[in-house]
Amino acid sequence: MSSQKKKIQQKIHNFFLTNILLRRVRIFFSQKVKPILIKCGLVLAFLLILAFISLKLFKPDILQKFYSQSRVYFFTQLNSNYGELAQINIVGNSRLSKDQIITAINESKKSKPEFLIQNLVDEIKTQLPWVSQITITRSLPNTLNITIVEFAPFAIWQNDGRKYLIDKDGNIVPFEDQEEFRNMVTLSGKGANTNVRSLFNIFVIDPKLSENVFSATWVGDRRWDIRFENGLLIKLPENNISEAWQRLIKINNMHGSLLGLKIIDLRIADKIYLEYNDSVIKELKNL
Repeated sequence: MSSQKKKIQQKIHNFFLTNILLRRVRIFFSQKVKPILIKCGLVLAFLLILAFISLKLFKPDILQKFYSQSRVYFFTQLNSNYGELAQINIVGNSRLSKDQIITAINESKKSKPEFLIQNLVDEIKTQLPWVSQITITRSLPNTLNITIVEFAPFAIWQNDGRKYLIDKDGNIVPFEDQEEFRNMVTLSGKGANTNVRSLFNIFVIDPKLSENVFSATWVGDRRWDIRFENGLLIKLPENNISEAWQRLIKINNMHGSLLGLKIIDLRIADKIYLEYNDSVIKELKNL
């Protein structure tokens, strides 16, 4: 049966190769019809490009209307509108509940019925300010996958008599319960929020030391003064603050080296200036 089938296929193949009429049709198409079709295609493409440029320059509203209608039709025909979402998978949320996120999705449905990822992202960020980053994908036909990165509070920034919760990049994070964040580092000084990243970078070097920091002041729009919970003041330089912080860590690791200190001045490279409390100075004088 297989051999017979191959013979039939070979006869059909030979027929198309040897038939004079079919050969003339192929030659006519390649020599006469094909060049005309190519030319027509090029002319049509040129006219479409010209029409697009003309609409873009002189009638952009018509082009925008056509785009909007086509987009709605496209997503509807491909079953890419919201429809009935059977499952919504959400990861990364800790402060935000799933119900809050679903409510934001429903608000997006009301305002923009066609399903567009960017529309949904914008709506969730507007409704839920705790969202720092969000990634949304859809597994057709009816599963939505949402990955959320929330703002991570880092410090309290005091400015013009008001307090703001900010993350390590200086973004203001919405909060209601100030008591929850009362143990966070307090920042002050004009521009402190936009320079907070430098603080975060040095604090992560030695978290055990950093957890004793009480406040930080951005001085003269150029450098930090760090105040510890025991009242010790650290004056950091304008540049290379990471190296200065490493020197402070070495001092801290020397047993008893911080006892009685009032100020550690690290503003000058390769030099450390120490100022002791009055009581310690008095004891030293009485030696």
